Amino acid sequence: SQNNEIGIFAGGANYIGDVGPSTYIHPFSYNVSANTVAGIIFRKNLNDRIALRGKFNYAKIGSSDNWPNTSEYRKQRRRYFKNNILEIGLGTDFNFVEFDIYDSSFQMTPYLSTGISLFSYNLLRYLKIITLDGDYYNTIKYGKAYNFSIPITLGYKIKPKQNLIIGFEITANLTFSDNLDGSNPSKKAIASGYIGPNNETFGSNLSKDWYVFTGITLTYLFGNKKCYCPN
Repeated sequence: SQNNEIGIFAGGANYIGDVGPSTYIHPFSYNVSANTVAGIIFRKNLNDRIALRGKFNYAKIGSSDNWPNTSEYRKQRRRYFKNNILEIGLGTDFNFVEFDIYDSSFQMTPYLSTGISLFSYNLLRYLKIITLDGDYYNTIKYGKAYNFSIPITLGYKIKPKQNLIIGFEITANLTFSDNLDGSNPSKKAIASGYIGPNNETFGSNLSKDWYVFTGITLTYLFGNKKCYCPN
C-alpha cells in the first residue's frame, strides 16, 4: 500500500556542552556556516498513529567561548571548536492526532519520535593562537570516533496534497560522549602525545554532550494506493 515516505530534512544545528553558550535551542547559533544540518528521512506508516522512521544526517556544529550569553569563566578560557557529525538512526513516530495518509483531504498532527542513532565525529585537540587581541585556543582534527545518541523529537506535520507531507521538528540528541568539543580526551590520546598541556580535560564531566537539530522535512508518499475491493 501507499504507506511509504521518503524525503529530505534541512535546518540549523546547535551543540550543548563545555564550550560557549549553553542555549538549548538555537538553530544556526551565531555562525550560520558552522551550524547546519541536512539529511534524508524515510517513514513506514503502520497506521494512522504510528510510523517507523529511518534517517541519515550530516551536520556541522561549533561553538565559541566568545559568543554572547557565554558564562564569564568560559569567556576567560577563549576556546573555539568546529566538528562534523554523520549519523544514521532508526526510530518510531507517534502521531497525537489520527493522520490518514490515504485521505485526500487536508491532514495535520503534532508528533513525537524517539529511537537510537549511531554517529561519527572528529577527535579534536587545541592549539594556542597568539594574537594582538589576546591568546585563544582553536582545534585541529587528529582522529575519528563513533558513539550512540538517543534522539527526542517533537514535530508538527501537514499533508496539503495527496502525496506531499511537510513537517517542522526539533530533535534533541543526548549523546554518550563528553568529547564532541575536545574537552574530555581519553587517557590513550594523552599518552600518545596528541594531547598537550593545553588540551587536558576541562569543563564538567557530570553530563554528556548534546546536539540539537531544528528544521523542516519534506517527504513524498509512494507505493500502491490502498484498495477496497469486494471479494
